[in-house]
Amino acid sequence: MLNRKQQNPPIRRANRFFLIHINKNEILTSKIDITRQPLLLALATSLVLTVLGLLFRLPFNAPLPAMSIETPLGALLAAFQRSHHGWSVAAVFLTAISSAYLVTRSTVRYDLYMRRTYIAMVMFSLCACCLFGCEEWLRSWATLLTLQLACRNFEAGFRRSYAFGETFRGAFFLGLVPLIYAPAATVLLILPVLIFLFRRPAREVPVALVGVCLPWAITSYVWWGMGYELDYVVNSTIAAALTESGYSLFGGAGLFDLLAMGTVLFVVLMSVGVYLLELGTLKFKARRIHVFYVLLAAMILSSSLAAGSDCCTWLLMSMPLAVSMPLLFVRAEVRFSMITYLLLLGLTVLSLIG
Repeated sequence: MLNRKQQNPPIRRANRFFLIHINKNEILTSKIDITRQPLLLALATSLVLTVLGLLFRLPFNAPLPAMSIETPLGALLAAFQRSHHGWSVAAVFLTAISSAYLVTRSTVRYDLYMRRTYIAMVMFSLCACCLFGCEEWLRSWATLLTLQLACRNFEAGFRRSYAFGETFRGAFFLGLVPLIYAPAATVLLILPVLIFLFRRPAREVPVALVGVCLPWAITSYVWWGMGYELDYVVNSTIAAALTESGYSLFGGAGLFDLLAMGTVLFVVLMSVGVYLLELGTLKFKARRIHVFYVLLAAMILSSSLAAGSDCCTWLLMSMPLAVSMPLLFVRAEVRFSMITYLLLLGLTVLSLIG
């Protein structure tokens, strides 16, 4: 009996030592795994990228080009940017932070990945703030936030019960998007797709149609009351989409800009491959939401074919890209994810200061 009592404590100490050894390995792995970075670290990285992007990408001191054909709401935002420069800068900064939060909240709330991660916040700030710069940045960020609010309501309405309120609000914000940025009218095509994709009942179809048409009716009525023709809003939106903007994605792009964009494209393509391989591990709602964002990206990309397309198109792309890119980092080997993540950050910073 004495021998057993004397032998047990060393065994328990050995077991405790073994458990501590495992915990240290887990801690070390979690420090290396960028998908497990805490929220505060992801938020700090996102803030740094946002500030750097706003400082280096947005031409704050450059005057806006002469007023071209604009949508009525787009013209109002451009006029506000001209007359209230400081307030416009503050509005863009707050919009950038809010947009990063909305993207990350959706990915966490609906379990879009195999485990919880906040890396979508970093990917959004990287794509939206650091890769593309716009002269009419207030209009561009207002368009992005409006589209995000539409997607947020549609996702919230993805449930078995009726979601008349979410469907109406989502359709309303969706209808508002081309009134700010005319080439984005292609995103209206996502409405019938998401009704089928999110399995919305037939009773919500007229609600969605009323919601998407209401912004056009209200804007037309307001401008008619100001002395314009009743069809002025529709005609000006069509004219803004068809008027040549002269924008080129690769115009003035340097070596590091092209390398950063190429790395983003590589991560996106690999993430699509991961999605196809991991269909069985994702929940039904997560799979449908990923498909929704892929289709949304295709419709945003198609808007670049419009003559009036400018950098706002690529700013809108940052939202579906930020949702898809974490799939690779979550599923890939830890060291590969870390190297790719640091490479992406490094090339982005070099593209800003280079």
